[in-house]
Amino acid sequence: MLDIYIKYAEGNATNEELNSANDQLKQILKNLGLGILIILPFSPITLPYIFSKAKELEIDLIPNWYKSLSNEDDRLE
Repeated sequence: MLDIYIKYAEGNATNEELNSANDQLKQILKNLGLGILIILPFSPITLPYIFSKAKELEIDLIPNWYKSLSNEDDRLE
């Protein structure tokens, strides 16, 4: 991801590479945000409120790796 941003700064990255790097950065920020929310005091009270407000505002806070844990198709047998 960082290599692609360096290539972009030099003017050598394609749009596809840049989109891929941006998606990776979004996932990293989601992971960090979720980790910070969990360690906050009163998180059992605040987390459901934050997730319900995010759902109302159509903001996706849950990382893709966590969503895939609940998919039946992604499980090993």
